Amino acid sequence: MSGTPNEAPGRKSPDAQLAEIEKKMQQLKAKKQQIQNRISLKERKERTRRLIQVGAIFEKEFPKLAEVSLEDVSKVASELHKLLIKSREASGSEPQQR
Repeated sequence: MSGTPNEAPGRKSPDAQLAEIEKKMQQLKAKKQQIQNRISLKERKERTRRLIQVGAIFEKEFPKLAEVSLEDVSKVASELHKLLIKSREASGSEPQQR
């Protein structure tokens, strides 16, 4: 079974064991990368969905925002955020971070 006479039958040489472990490490590394990619894809899809939903809510509540520049929309959102912080501080709630 093994290539050298000093080894017990059925046992792999240290070099063969090392090569097998290296192969398993590469397989695990590839599997880890696949799982990380799946997680990243899921997070991106969730973020995209959330952004679309928030944008739809803003357009529903402020129909004229579609005609305004993105810079002005950003200013409106910033002011709204400040108002929410003040409102939460007045009611004793913790403000959320951006």
